[in-house]
Amino acid sequence: DFRDFKPHRHLRIGDFPVLQPLLENGEIQAGTMSESQEIVLLQTFARRIRVTRPMLVNDDLGAFTDFASMIGRRVADFENATAYGLLGSANGDGPTLTTGNTTVFGTGAARANKAAAGSALDLTNLAAGRAAIMRQRTLDGLPIAVGSSMRLVVGPNQELSARQLTVAVQASQIGNANVFAGFVQPLVEPLIQANRWYLFSDPAAAPVYVYGYLNGAEGPQVTTGPVSGVDGVEVSVIFDFGVGAIDWRGAWFNPGT
Repeated sequence: DFRDFKPHRHLRIGDFPVLQPLLENGEIQAGTMSESQEIVLLQTFARRIRVTRPMLVNDDLGAFTDFASMIGRRVADFENATAYGLLGSANGDGPTLTTGNTTVFGTGAARANKAAAGSALDLTNLAAGRAAIMRQRTLDGLPIAVGSSMRLVVGPNQELSARQLTVAVQASQIGNANVFAGFVQPLVEPLIQANRWYLFSDPAAAPVYVYGYLNGAEGPQVTTGPVSGVDGVEVSVIFDFGVGAIDWRGAWFNPGT
């Protein structure tokens, strides 16, 4: 969560220096750690609606009787749309990071976390994506800890392929077993466009995108009050929410075909 509305700096720390032999009566050598930072902004979003007394009286279906659930659904959809809108920006490459001044996903040597050309979501290409993530390096050049499982994020067009590639199969032969069952979990999101698909490592091990709220206001703030000169009430919703990219390691993007 965010403390305030100032630019929130996410500092990424490198690795502890490599240990060196310590001779008898020798001096412990000093080392350094690399670091980088990305900025994520918290924004305030708001909307209000006026409900007159005749509208409430004429509401035969009870649509206005549960504003709390209506607001909750709208806020949840808004969060989702905002986050996946950021992920899908720049044709799926994501926002531009301060580090390297380039998008989250790219084919260049500085990123190498995007397929050179869109390809089908199948066993071979899924394996290629996992291997590409595991070849990534930390700020100090060590292999990243990707965690024991990854998320395969797809849209509706790729749901069948994603579930077929990740479902557990009781096979009598090794060649028929699903090698990714249990290691890759599918996540189907309708806002993922076309045939794009993404792989994300465990966010606890290698976070790429983050989101949060204003500390102490982790949800929509709803106020209701009378409207001057009008027989009715006004419902206002204020929501403090931020989402952004803080790293590129630990993820893979394939535009699909």
